[in-house]
Amino acid sequence: MEDETRRLLTWVDAHDAPPGHDEVEPWLLAQGWTLCGEGDWAHAYRFPTGRLAARVSPFDPACAFTVALYREGAGNRYLPRLDAHRCLDGGGQLMVMELLDAMPADEAQQWHRRLHDPAAHRADPELAAAAALIDDVHRRAEAELPWCGPLDDNPGNVMRDAAGRAKFVDLFYVQGLVLYDKALTAPAEVVAALPAGLRRHMFEIPAIGREAGSDEVARMRAAIAAADDGTTG
Repeated sequence: MEDETRRLLTWVDAHDAPPGHDEVEPWLLAQGWTLCGEGDWAHAYRFPTGRLAARVSPFDPACAFTVALYREGAGNRYLPRLDAHRCLDGGGQLMVMELLDAMPADEAQQWHRRLHDPAAHRADPELAAAAALIDDVHRRAEAELPWCGPLDDNPGNVMRDAAGRAKFVDLFYVQGLVLYDKALTAPAEVVAALPAGLRRHMFEIPAIGREAGSDEVARMRAAIAAADDGTTG
């Protein structure tokens, strides 16, 4: 474990209760980490020396399955190295892992096709092993995760490590369009499916900040709050 990972975990674990993403992200910046990426669910930070990245999400119900994939597939050349994982306040998630670089979209799509190609599996047993594990964890996610989506074949979900090797990342997700539509149209379903303590920051993910206006977010918050009151009162 690198010193910066150890320092980060020492700070996180020193709290009486898990800190929130809104505490972790300022701490990273104060320690010299820099923002290097933004997805729908998380921000990524890199440390200026070494090949280390921190992924911080306010809310990511699929993260447990991503962590399971990386841990169960540790050592497979097609899966990234995960150094640490911590659950944060209110459903937030922190992962510390090897720093990966973007891959050209056409090449990434080729890798997605290889992941499901029996001929590629026969030629590369390690790719076959990665594909089998990905499918297994995805089946678990489909059984346990509300509104689980299909495997994410976005080009951004194949990246390169320092040696230029392809790595499959962030393949599992909740269908955000479904979830956030239900926050307005069927909030009782959201409240029943996701415990309050694991969705406290669900309206703080990057995608909501980019794509939803403040009025829409306020309506979603109000609908969920009203549904929570209905279940508790």
